[in-house]
Amino acid sequence: MVWMRRAVLLCLLAFFSWGAAGEDLPLIRFSLPPVLEALPIAFAQEWGLFEEHGVEVELIGITDNQQRSAALLTGNLDGLMQDVTGAVLDASVSPGLAIVAAASSRPQTGSLALAVLSPTSFRVETLAQLCTSSQLIGILFRSDYEYMLDRLFEAEFGPGACSALTSPFSDMLQLATMFGAQWLGAAVLPEPYISYIATYEPPGGSPVEMRTLAAFDPADVPPSVVVFQASYVEDHPEAVAAFLAAIDEAIERLNGIPRDELVDQGLDIAVSLFFQAANTSLIGEDVLDALPIPVFLPHGILDEARYDDIVAWMHENGYVYNFPAYADLVRTDFLP
Repeated sequence: MVWMRRAVLLCLLAFFSWGAAGEDLPLIRFSLPPVLEALPIAFAQEWGLFEEHGVEVELIGITDNQQRSAALLTGNLDGLMQDVTGAVLDASVSPGLAIVAAASSRPQTGSLALAVLSPTSFRVETLAQLCTSSQLIGILFRSDYEYMLDRLFEAEFGPGACSALTSPFSDMLQLATMFGAQWLGAAVLPEPYISYIATYEPPGGSPVEMRTLAAFDPADVPPSVVVFQASYVEDHPEAVAAFLAAIDEAIERLNGIPRDELVDQGLDIAVSLFFQAANTSLIGEDVLDALPIPVFLPHGILDEARYDDIVAWMHENGYVYNFPAYADLVRTDFLP
């Protein structure tokens, strides 16, 4: 499968003929972020599961969070996957959105999900030292990761006690690249970027040695959410249901495939999602062996208490003032 960056304004609405039932079903134009929870959607596309369930999906590669949101808000996407913070921000601008599902994964034993990291060359050895240092922490701006970092600092040092400065990014690939080049003293990164940076040997160089200053409990990391235009959900509920059913089938298959087989099948898919334009021939076996394969959980409903806490944090930081109530944004009728 070949992923291509496409200009947002050139995205077109298309339809296809579903010959098996003689019906016309709308095409879903959907965009994915470079997160592990997006892999089942990419595999469902590669395996033809969307067509088997009676829906056609066009996956549009946009690595920048702000550009992906702009595509949704201007009607050039029917849906996307994003974090909860992004969904609230977008819904505060356009009330015509709906969260139809939450997607989560759990790392295998001994693996990380999300962590605060620092290259050893910066000599930052503890979270407390980072908190009072002048080193910049690379973070996705106005994101669930920033929410997790702020809540961590509050829990460890008390409200307002940490003077750490952050360097905001809107593109995870760009953030990981900057950290891997050791231009940042610290960063909040998810897998698979952690393992990739720790094992990848650039031409003429060596992998980055880094310290894990804090590892977040995977169960505490908010899920990614599947967001659709509310008008699309109302006009094509059967397409949304088919979309989610195909992804759940992909999740079941992914969780049952041996690692070697999954790596063989999914290398190009994973590289296209996480490292666009990377040359797969330059990725060595040691990197492949280190890349974590999580257990993907079936789709669920976003927890209301977690939603309320993220919204409260956003309000505290001045990121949003007019925000939708949980019941106005989260749909529960597409899941058992």
